[in-house]
Amino acid sequence: MKKKLLGMRISPGLKKWMLKKSYFLKINTITIGSVVILILVGSIVRTLGAGMGCPDWPKCFGKYIPPTSPDQLPDNYLEIFRDQRIKKNGRLASIFANLGYEQFARKITNDPAILKEQAFSITKAWVEYINRLVGVLIGLFIFLNFFFSFAYWKDKRWIPIGAFLIFILTGFQGWVGSLVVSTNLLHGFITFHMLLALLILALLIWTYVKAKSIQRINNSTVFSISMLTMLLLLVQIILGTEVRAIIDNLIADGTPRIQWVSFLDVGLFYVHRSFSWLILIGAVSLFYFIRKTKQVQLKRCSLFVSGLVIVGMILGIGMTKFSFQEWMQPLHLIVATGLFGLLFYINLCFKFG
Repeated sequence: MKKKLLGMRISPGLKKWMLKKSYFLKINTITIGSVVILILVGSIVRTLGAGMGCPDWPKCFGKYIPPTSPDQLPDNYLEIFRDQRIKKNGRLASIFANLGYEQFARKITNDPAILKEQAFSITKAWVEYINRLVGVLIGLFIFLNFFFSFAYWKDKRWIPIGAFLIFILTGFQGWVGSLVVSTNLLHGFITFHMLLALLILALLIWTYVKAKSIQRINNSTVFSISMLTMLLLLVQIILGTEVRAIIDNLIADGTPRIQWVSFLDVGLFYVHRSFSWLILIGAVSLFYFIRKTKQVQLKRCSLFVSGLVIVGMILGIGMTKFSFQEWMQPLHLIVATGLFGLLFYINLCFKFG
């Protein structure tokens, strides 16, 4: 590696520290776990209805540390932050209109739900604020992941390139998060926010596999089953975010939790529920065929996949039977996230043909 990297002069001591590949593998593993935790924290925030606990971004009620009492806010604070969001949404709508998405642009500017402000709640403000602090911490791990990836610059240049892309996507994810707040949790942005988090997770796993030099196995059958199961899971996650959007509306309307199931008696919910059986069939089939390859680690991963699918189904049934208990919803999402990560890892271990 040259003494200059990305235009910066690197001292010999710092360069030697950067070039230790073991450091990258450790921080990469920590970062993968931290991204999963951030997704869990985000789900908890949404479950508690604290997504708009701070009506602005990156500050919270115009402050770097959230207020502890409504007395610290002006009397017309609801109008102040609503007007700020209207201006920001207007600029955002112009971008979408210029891109040809005029209907979506009109929704951003005219939907009454987007303009609705949430009164100050110290609990919700601090829950959302902690979520943002966790996001900042994960951002630090992402930067360290990029920093130590240069240990592979000479022999595996795609690893630092991938780590740089992760770093850029994380910044973009932060901007999307600001749009989620600006549009009052518009579920289209929430879905995109979630899928972007899964993309970052997938890229982190990809750089891990590259760094570990895992030998890919030729088995078109296993690869096809694993890929199909993962794609079905992605569809399931998207359907789940749409079902969740219905629940968010019920929360906003003050509908009692015990009545939520009756409002979910729609085709979308039934499709989401039925999809889980297809994923279970895929997971069991994957374990059956991986067992024949005699790859012990992959066998354990595929067994864990089947177990997580069953746990996810039990949680899904439990939510409908027990009035969507708050602790079940984040667990349901984190199980899906873990499933995606494991299936993506298994896909990388096999190649078609």
